Formats: sequence, structure tokens, C-alpha cells
Amino acid sequence: MLEEVYASRKPVRFEQIDVDEIVLKHFPKGTGRTAVNEALKASVSSKITKNAADELVVRDDRGRAMLDPDARSIVITFRFDAAGTLTNVKAIYLKSQ
Repeated sequence: MLEEVYASRKPVRFEQIDVDEIVLKHFPKGTGRTAVNEALKASVSSKITKNAADELVVRDDRGRAMLDPDARSIVITFRFDAAGTLTNVKAIYLKSQ
């Protein structure tokens, strides 16, 4: 999934590109939280920045801001219901500053 986002149109300057549809292709609504967690653990470049009962926020960085002229990031917010089922995704692709 992350490779598909990075292969899509690159953000320019402060642009934030909505990539919800790409994420939802890989994690459709109704996916269990455990499946999402397991898939994200496989990525060495991703880190969980928020882990609450109803929300999981993940950031993936490609390159290092200020050191890499092509540094980019993906920030994904997964929202879950009380049963741990995915109800919503908000994903943005941005140029790291």
C-alpha cells in the first residue's frame, strides 16, 4: 500500500494529497483492527503516533526532511468502532519540510 502511494503523483511544496482511496483498497471498511496492526508492523519505516481505542494514527517517512530533497511522508488516521472494526480512513501524502 505504501509503495502504491509513493508511486502516485508526488506532492509539491506544501501540498497535501488525499490518498484515502488507495488505503481503502488495502484496508476496506469493516477490516479488523488486528489485521491493520499486523500489516503496519511489517513496515520498518512506519511508526504509530497515536494508539487509542477508537483511533490509530500512523506516519511513514521516506527520506529525512532537511537532508533529502525528495523527503515525503504519509499520515494515515484509522478510526474504529467499539468492536474494533474499521469505520473510516483519512490519509494524506505530503512533502516533508
